Amino acid sequence: MSDHKIIADYHTHTNYSHGKGSPRENVLAAIDRGLETVAVSEHGPGHFTFGVRGKKLSRFNAEMLSLRREFSGRINVLLGLELNVTGFGRSDCPEDRGAYDVIILGYHKSVAPFNRHAIGIWGESLLGIKNDPHRNAEGILAAAEACRADIISHPNLYVKVDIPYMARCCRELGIMLEVNSSRVTLSDDEIRLIKDSGCSLVIGSDAHTPERVGDFRLASEAVTRADAWDAVKNAVRTGG
Repeated sequence: MSDHKIIADYHTHTNYSHGKGSPRENVLAAIDRGLETVAVSEHGPGHFTFGVRGKKLSRFNAEMLSLRREFSGRINVLLGLELNVTGFGRSDCPEDRGAYDVIILGYHKSVAPFNRHAIGIWGESLLGIKNDPHRNAEGILAAAEACRADIISHPNLYVKVDIPYMARCCRELGIMLEVNSSRVTLSDDEIRLIKDSGCSLVIGSDAHTPERVGDFRLASEAVTRADAWDAVKNAVRTGG
């Protein structure tokens, strides 16, 4: 049993993209689970299937700001986006990046393979012809630095990355690496290595239903096995 409690969930989705519940339901679920902070971080506009863009993005932003006012004093409600890597050093970062409290950046399959600027960079890895984890990490990190990302989501998902190199760079850039509790994409050894490098970790539920908001079980078990709780920035110690 861990002697730590996770107090914030920065990675949740709703029916604005491919989730099943509303932002309000996610906020209420977070309150029920005793969280102090919750963000809804919908997919950026570059995701062809789930991306939130245009008037829909404006409605999402307005609803989140309304929820922030409504629940002030009960829970911190944050406006977030999970941006998509669209090529080497590229993402779908909005011009009003500063309007968002949390910027997550992740590599997703439904973006780069169909982006003419990305084909030459990512195509080899995706087709299995050549997998260069270091080059993949460089491309994602360049995009993260350009958009001033707070978190890189589910590293190693879909494309393998050079975790030691990514951890060192993220430490220097002040970017957290996520241990994703929907699907843990890091091995115990990699989580331990990230902690030992001085890079910060964050645990996210990646919830796609209100019922999964604040569900950190899988990630918590992995962090416990790796003895890496001291690196998790959205957790507080509860034991002696």
